Amino acid sequence: MKTVERTRTVVEKYNVYISKDGKEFTDEEKCKHHEMLLEGTRIVCPDCGGKGRWRTEYVPEYEHWEGTMGGYWKYKECERCYGKGYLEKKVSWE
Repeated sequence: MKTVERTRTVVEKYNVYISKDGKEFTDEEKCKHHEMLLEGTRIVCPDCGGKGRWRTEYVPEYEHWEGTMGGYWKYKECERCYGKGYLEKKVSWE
């Protein structure tokens, strides 16, 4: 038996979105999010760290007929950013 290594070249066109600092994205929404972070109109949520949720409690292992099953974490949506992971700048006039 003989083994030969070959490479395949797939030509596929796709859109690339380039932000103001030169970083490239394949998703337009991610590019807009990055630019808003750079401008300062959007920040990462300080409560959840950008995840949009946080752990509330750990449910320990339990016995099952197949054997001992592992535990798991219960999660709760972040109350400050409502699960988005970021906060947007708002200006109000008084």
